[in-house]
Amino acid sequence: MTTPYWTDGQVTLHHGDCETLLPGSEAHIVVTSPPYNMGLTPGGNGRGMYRPGASRKGGRFRDGYGQFNDAMPQEEYDDWQRRVLGLLWQCIPDDGAIFYNHRQRVEHGKARLPLGLDFGIPLRQIITWDRGTAIGPNLRHFATVAEWIFLFAKPGFRLVDHAASGRGDVWRLGMAQEDYGHPAPFPLSLPLRALEASGARSVMDPFAGTGTTLVAAKRLGIPAIGIEQDVRYCEVIAGRLGLDAPRAGHSDQASLFGSAA
Repeated sequence: MTTPYWTDGQVTLHHGDCETLLPGSEAHIVVTSPPYNMGLTPGGNGRGMYRPGASRKGGRFRDGYGQFNDAMPQEEYDDWQRRVLGLLWQCIPDDGAIFYNHRQRVEHGKARLPLGLDFGIPLRQIITWDRGTAIGPNLRHFATVAEWIFLFAKPGFRLVDHAASGRGDVWRLGMAQEDYGHPAPFPLSLPLRALEASGARSVMDPFAGTGTTLVAAKRLGIPAIGIEQDVRYCEVIAGRLGLDAPRAGHSDQASLFGSAA
């Protein structure tokens, strides 16, 4: 058992690298949105990739996510995400599932799909998150209004009832109203819907960001574990959850054990 960065007995936050911390951990449901590798923007006329200006479309990604620059070589990024998904697949039980939020991107006139749609684990369904609005950077393609939630599920995974299924595979949730200093947050309604529809017994978010998944778990009374490598966001998460527990140290180089599935 590692020493958490923050905990109140129901929600536990660990500071560190999820690849290091995930082995040995367990959760019934995973709800997460990794960095999108948006730190570089395609240049005009196929001239490669560059860091966007702060005032340009995509400029909010120019500094990445704190200590993570979000500008990896694409093949390296895809391999990293497949490794993480493989670890998460080992963390969930036979009736568990992973809700993995990502998006497509148009680069030099061609669509780049998340991980080339080669995830390394079984994909059950693609859910469309309709954000409701977007700003088109140019006239070469339609503005990106939607993102995707990839549902990876073990054989025993089921939704709680037909009403949950009837909500469909297009989730019109809009955008997050507050960003808490994060360039790409999802709204609280997204993890709330995933957790309620799946009857989650416990939840994990290995890219906790500003803690929206953990806030949803807190609201629903579900045990939760979050992992976040940037201490600035760890502080944001603690503030959102209203945790009064003392800081108990960091857990960067250890493994998680014993989170209830």
